[in-house]
Amino acid sequence: MKDNLKQLLFAFDYALIPPGHKDEAFKALKGFMNTVKKSGKEIRVSAISFNEGEEIKIVNQPIEKIKLPQLAAGAKANGACSMLDKTSKLMDDIGWRLTDTPEEERPSKIILTIMVFGRDNASKNCTYERLREMIAHQRDVYSWKFFLITDFSINMEKLGIAEEDTIMIKHTNGDWFKKPFEELSEKITELL
Repeated sequence: MKDNLKQLLFAFDYALIPPGHKDEAFKALKGFMNTVKKSGKEIRVSAISFNEGEEIKIVNQPIEKIKLPQLAAGAKANGACSMLDKTSKLMDDIGWRLTDTPEEERPSKIILTIMVFGRDNASKNCTYERLREMIAHQRDVYSWKFFLITDFSINMEKLGIAEEDTIMIKHTNGDWFKKPFEELSEKITELL
């Protein structure tokens, strides 16, 4: 494995970000990326948006080249979330990519952050039980690290993500995303 290379995966539900909060989310994410860049590690980012009805879009680029619109704020906010289907698809896709990558070129650490509002209500092919099994397998066999950003604590229990790896979003009149992404920055920088 390539010790200096790290892979950050993001599965984001941007469909439910209300009008007026999209810029906050992008600003928080940009601040997060700037902090992580300072780690001195070679970091590749893969990202997926799981807005219902949208094609799965996966980027796989060095963090320096990520343009935030590629991380996709959904234009069609219809309240439907297919987090289970699309997060499992992202994990499968990255798994196959890693299998096809020579051992010496593989990242030494994979970190997946899921951001979801409310509960999954639109997945058709994957269940909470199946995704929880996938997360446990990647964590226990391949040492992947998982973080969850959510406003609904039952997601943590259903996905089997530890409480210390779950960051709660509080619906306040202020900036919803600044503190959660600062907390995520601290946790990931510590890992790197």
